[in-house]
Amino acid sequence: LVTQFHTENSPASIEKDSKEKLGMVKKRAQTILIKINEKLINNEFNNSLKIEIIGEGTIFITQNGAFTEPSDVECTMTSDLETFEGIINGTIKASGAFMSGRVKITGNISTAINLAQKLNSR
Repeated sequence: LVTQFHTENSPASIEKDSKEKLGMVKKRAQTILIKINEKLINNEFNNSLKIEIIGEGTIFITQNGAFTEPSDVECTMTSDLETFEGIINGTIKASGAFMSGRVKITGNISTAINLAQKLNSR
């Protein structure tokens, strides 16, 4: 069951809502999911994308936020945990990670670019 994206923008509600969406991802990947939801609060994302974190789990992102419930997607991004952590934390630019081969993208690449812009990591 997928819950709607944040009904309240307080840090406590963000964390509670994100924890409901965690499913079967490991702890460090859970942190990425929570940070994505925090960054998408005031950024409309009308696409669907899957993040495959090698050895950690899969995160699905839609207009309802980030969660682990499988969903049809337009694009898939695949990489290791450290690369996705760097992208979310702003220490690695998503475009540089893609160009260097650290992130693989299949499907509609404009969806990945749109997400990178929403996360302030181009």
